[in-house]
Amino acid sequence: MSKLFEEIPVGQMTVKNRIIMSAMDLGFTSDGTVNDRIIRFYEDRAKGGVGLIVVGGCYPEINGKVWKSIIGLDKDELIPGLRRLTDTVHAYYQVRIAAQLLHGGRSASSFFTKMQPVSPSPLVHRSIKQEPHALTVSEIKTVIGNYVSATVRAKKAGFDAVELHGGMGYLINQFLSKATNKRDDEYGGSLENRVRFAREIIIAIKEAVGKDYPIIFRMSGDDLVAEGLKIDESLEIARMLEQSGADAFNVSPGWHESRTPILSMIIPRMAYTFLSQRIKSCVKVPVIASVRINDLTLAGEILDNEQADMVSLGRPLIVDPDLPNKYKNGQFDDIRTCIACNQGCFDSLLNFKSVSCTYNAMAGHEGEYKIIPSGKPKKVVVVGGGPAGMEAARVLALRGHRVTLYERKKHLGGQLRYAFIPPGREEIQNIITYLEKQIFRLKVHIKIGKEADLQTLQEEHPDAIVVATGGNPVMPDLPGIKGKQVYTASTILEGKVLSGKDVVILGGGTVGCEVALHIAKQGTMRPDVACFLLKHKVLSDRDVIEYTTRGNKSVTILEMKKKIGGGFGISTRWVILNELKDAGVKEITEVRVKEIINTNENGRKTEGVVYEKGGKDYFIKADTVIIAVGYSPYNDIQKQIEGKFPEMYCIGDCVKVRTVLEAIHEGFEVALKI
Repeated sequence: MSKLFEEIPVGQMTVKNRIIMSAMDLGFTSDGTVNDRIIRFYEDRAKGGVGLIVVGGCYPEINGKVWKSIIGLDKDELIPGLRRLTDTVHAYYQVRIAAQLLHGGRSASSFFTKMQPVSPSPLVHRSIKQEPHALTVSEIKTVIGNYVSATVRAKKAGFDAVELHGGMGYLINQFLSKATNKRDDEYGGSLENRVRFAREIIIAIKEAVGKDYPIIFRMSGDDLVAEGLKIDESLEIARMLEQSGADAFNVSPGWHESRTPILSMIIPRMAYTFLSQRIKSCVKVPVIASVRINDLTLAGEILDNEQADMVSLGRPLIVDPDLPNKYKNGQFDDIRTCIACNQGCFDSLLNFKSVSCTYNAMAGHEGEYKIIPSGKPKKVVVVGGGPAGMEAARVLALRGHRVTLYERKKHLGGQLRYAFIPPGREEIQNIITYLEKQIFRLKVHIKIGKEADLQTLQEEHPDAIVVATGGNPVMPDLPGIKGKQVYTASTILEGKVLSGKDVVILGGGTVGCEVALHIAKQGTMRPDVACFLLKHKVLSDRDVIEYTTRGNKSVTILEMKKKIGGGFGISTRWVILNELKDAGVKEITEVRVKEIINTNENGRKTEGVVYEKGGKDYFIKADTVIIAVGYSPYNDIQKQIEGKFPEMYCIGDCVKVRTVLEAIHEGFEVALKI
């Protein structure tokens, strides 16, 4: 085992292992108070073996509240709820808990605070679109005082430490960065002046609560925005703040305003670890690596290679609160690995919903959902081995039911098997891997390559049936749809046929965009080859980008709506669209496809697609046409068996085509009912 489970001092606080749970908004409160739902959520993570839990962000003053569901540290009345939380966490062996102090500055919208945002300079946030008030020196001192008061409350509430959020474009970062700090007084201009606000907060906190009370400073190693901090300036900032009393540095990349991907699955694992490695080289206090570390084996490598002293995990501990204990005990098949899809976490918050998880239906419902043995075990047949069916089978087996699962294809996973094939989507396979291992371990009787019809099910004599047969690709009624060059997206993704050089995709939803990327990336240069050629100056930087992002096929998406990519979540769509653009995929929107032209016997016609746009007809050449206009429920078996068995439930896409999150959650919930 690596250093992962070794103790480490952070100031005068000893943490039992090197695994930290990142601060994150959960969407569980609306008035800043800590409630039972928050406590239950963190209790499960404390029970799961994490060394330090960071809660928050917590606003030190109401003007810094960046979201409706942020926890407050601005009033003494909040202390009792916070104390209940820390007492609960401390009940688990040597688990520490810290409060993250986060002031949004210009990122704090008046929509939540009813106040004008503040910042070092009156520069408008790209998303908030409100001009912030430039803080006066006197007002800066007041804000510093509020940070101190918040820390005093945190200590009274039983928190073992505080983390100052000095990254991601929030207020402290706004002072540090030239991108947002245009002041010409003692808080602006030189790096020393821009660091002054952060230094004074740390010094004032230490004076108020004692030098032994640990302060972790979360920083952006690289702001990833124009005029923002780069790693060399961040090194100097870390040196200055260490001298001022910072006890550890939590290093992450970028701002929410950045157009560089930070949170999506397309980012290679550990892509930003070089930032913590650089910071570690210049300070003596512990340095924490964060972002896109979803595997504790990789986390151990980071520590062993001295790229950081600790690792910070957020989403991986939402999907699997027991991750540390499972890894330590060698229960590798039982680990749910985060796929960075953001569907249940970040996208939910952006849609003003609370945090959940794509394939952990219990996340956010701790204490509400319980998998308990059935008082009367039954024989249950699950029809369909997609994510909904596998999750239902898993939970049914855990509850003691005798479960048989039928899958008409020769593999489990349903439509999800195609989702992880396009480049940058590989993490999705973790869902199938986990569910397959679980139902095999639980001895679910699996019948692959066999379609369940009425006779088959009658021979099984089940007490209950769960229908999870998924969906089938929609084939539009178009002239030429049966042409030799016309294929479904799944046929292409499975590799059953190779696409030609001129490819037209009908449909720009999730599947259409993914198959477009899959084809457009074919023939690109491998990254290791590109690095070799770049190192030896055979290629230029521009050449490397070109050769690694674009293949040699012409790919065009035809979409009837105004925009493509509508099926992706808010935090993912823009990343996918950028990838499509970089790969050279063309898009034509607001069209109506009229006909697919096939080559006639004499070869006189050019293959392609006729479509209408703006009242005019156009023709586009295509030697391969891919149908990706969506799926429709496949529910033939439901019609055959309705009313013929004691219990029958229908879940997932066979009811209505939706997201994998909804399918898995339905599978979980129906398994609790039987």
